[in-house]
Amino acid sequence: MNRQVALITIVISALLSGATTFAQQRRPYNQVMKDIGATFASLKKNLDGNSAAAAAEDAAKLEAFFKETEAYWAPFKTKDAIDHAKHAQEAFADVGAKAKGNDIKAALTAYGTIGSICGDCHFSHREDTGKGFIIKP
Repeated sequence: MNRQVALITIVISALLSGATTFAQQRRPYNQVMKDIGATFASLKKNLDGNSAAAAAEDAAKLEAFFKETEAYWAPFKTKDAIDHAKHAQEAFADVGAKAKGNDIKAALTAYGTIGSICGDCHFSHREDTGKGFIIKP
């Protein structure tokens, strides 16, 4: 009997530990969006300043942030938001590749297409309450 209790205790502890770890891995969505905004501005500044290496780093960060964004929307099964996140990842991978290749002009052109991806999702899934924004899955 003591073995069963010990085994059950270990299993429950492992499950709770795993759930806690999973919960800690996810950052609040508003923090991801704030990081996207700041890094998006930094990317533009680096592209305008012909800082290809720094621009490539920013593009890689943004690609990762949109992976988090995709993971946020997945449980809601909000297809358009998931698709926007995937398109943003592809677009930032493209900007990053062009920046790594030191083709700033092409990277700027690719950067210019990204705003509409963000805007479309914000229009569909964000509401201004006057005191801040709420997310609409």
